[in-house]
Amino acid sequence: MSNTEYVIEMCKQQYEEMFDFYLSLGYSEKQAEKLCSSCFGAEIVVPESGVYYRADWSFYRKRRQQPFREQSGFINSLFGKMSRSSAKNKNASFSRSVMVEDACAAMPMMEAQVMAAPLPAMPELQCLREMPEEAPDFNTAETSNAAEIEESGPLDKPQMIFSANVNSASWSYIRDRVAQSGKIDKSFVRIEEIINSYPFKLKKPEKDDLFRISIDHGKCPWNEGSELMMVGLKAKKSPKKVRQNLAFLVDVSGSMENDWVLTQMSIAAIMSKLKTGDFISVIAYSDRTVTVAEKKKYIDPDDCIDTILSIDGIGGCTNGSEGLTNAYNYLSDNFDEEGNNRVFIFTDGDFNFGITGEANLSEFIRKKKETGIYLSIVGFGRDNFKDNKMEALARNGNGNYTFVTNPEDIRDNLWEKLVSSLVTVAKDVKISVELNPYYVKKYRLIGYDARVLTQQEFNDTEKAVDGIGSEHNVVALIEFSKGTAEKTYSTRYVKTESEGNKDEFAFIEIHYKTPDDVNSVMTYTVGINDLNKAKGKNMPVISLLAAFGLVIKDSKYKGSADKELLRKLLADVEKDESTDTRKPYGHFEIIRKYLA
Repeated sequence: MSNTEYVIEMCKQQYEEMFDFYLSLGYSEKQAEKLCSSCFGAEIVVPESGVYYRADWSFYRKRRQQPFREQSGFINSLFGKMSRSSAKNKNASFSRSVMVEDACAAMPMMEAQVMAAPLPAMPELQCLREMPEEAPDFNTAETSNAAEIEESGPLDKPQMIFSANVNSASWSYIRDRVAQSGKIDKSFVRIEEIINSYPFKLKKPEKDDLFRISIDHGKCPWNEGSELMMVGLKAKKSPKKVRQNLAFLVDVSGSMENDWVLTQMSIAAIMSKLKTGDFISVIAYSDRTVTVAEKKKYIDPDDCIDTILSIDGIGGCTNGSEGLTNAYNYLSDNFDEEGNNRVFIFTDGDFNFGITGEANLSEFIRKKKETGIYLSIVGFGRDNFKDNKMEALARNGNGNYTFVTNPEDIRDNLWEKLVSSLVTVAKDVKISVELNPYYVKKYRLIGYDARVLTQQEFNDTEKAVDGIGSEHNVVALIEFSKGTAEKTYSTRYVKTESEGNKDEFAFIEIHYKTPDDVNSVMTYTVGINDLNKAKGKNMPVISLLAAFGLVIKDSKYKGSADKELLRKLLADVEKDESTDTRKPYGHFEIIRKYLA
């Protein structure tokens, strides 16, 4: 038996799912077994009974208070039955649950004592899928609840300007809440992230073009008389393999303790993508920082596994700013002129020591970005995550931000999309769409509420906004009503005509910087014939996703969108045999569960 001071208990089924997860990343059975043996200094044990299925994938470590039964017989028999072919998702259902350790619980002592009592023994394999409510909902999550973009006329507001968004945190949050039959906080619903998390098949750029713009067109299902135009932006594939120089900054403070298992799985997923010649460093932080690995050259997976397992849980408060400073300083001292220099931070964003304010943290990251070091954030902490801080940090660090609540989030957002998120092909990407008032009476950009920019910001080359990675998609959806616009508000000096350019329906302009900081502009004209000839092949899916977002956000612009409309739109999508509608925890499965 291990001499570690702490243990993490999980039931046999969940252990098997974690083992299969590591196999699905390409690790061998022996490597998966090693990764499943411990987490952040705590031994992972599998009692034969009496342990609930942690449907929210939260596992508090506990002190080893008495000897556990020898588990080697069970573990050996388990590994004897497993093979790479067994690496499949178990499609476990979700339920909301909270487990509290006596020394770390932020709740009344009496509740902690009640919850620390041993659970009743249960027959083997009867791992419960749901647990009773154990404690009040201490929700300290934070987000920036931006007001929805208003409907406008093209003569009153000629341009809709916004920054590109390839984050997926909002969709991960929504998927988790629906899967657990939990209440959705509409302030966390960002419709553009729901839409952009779907893998639309957009046309690739031609020749030396950095982007390719495509459009789609169709009727608006929730507003009779309105129409929809989808604007898709596809980035090119990076022309060469870029060496990775990554610093993993791991939050091991007390607020992260129940997410350490998911954190370790996330780190392992990223490391599984590294190639010979890449470099990694690992820094753990709470109220102090500990350097776990210094610019370690990637050799093989076993070397990475040893690094992962050397991360220890510390506890305490969260001096995130000191951790960030150390990570950036480390990469600055070890900067790779030919590589992708990037900080990955694994945190719930609960910076409660050092620099804590969103504005100050954003300014800190903005300055560091100018040194050529980018930032990506993997967020955790269902009822504690600071969405506003993490989203702002990623935006100002030319990075991306995702949120993890289960292994599916790791597969979707870190593993499958990791290659494109690691290599930035364009920085500070700003998009302007201008509709011809001769054809458009009113319009509204759906989503992007927190990413609206002014004309001054659009033309300001120093304005820091999101970057785009290799082969990334960016999709926007515009609702409009046809007709000739009339100016709503009179002005003394500004005169606007809507008679010219009758061959054009829209004008799209993109401002961005190349990775070596060259300011560039790309333009694209949508002719009226182009709009009319658009086949609308993406419209069934994007209409469904947008309507779903409008409903769960309870948008004032949802029109007739309700559950009945969602059922109809979902049925339309299911008719298309080329669309995979049965992916576990995918968009359509989650909408089905929401409608159930």
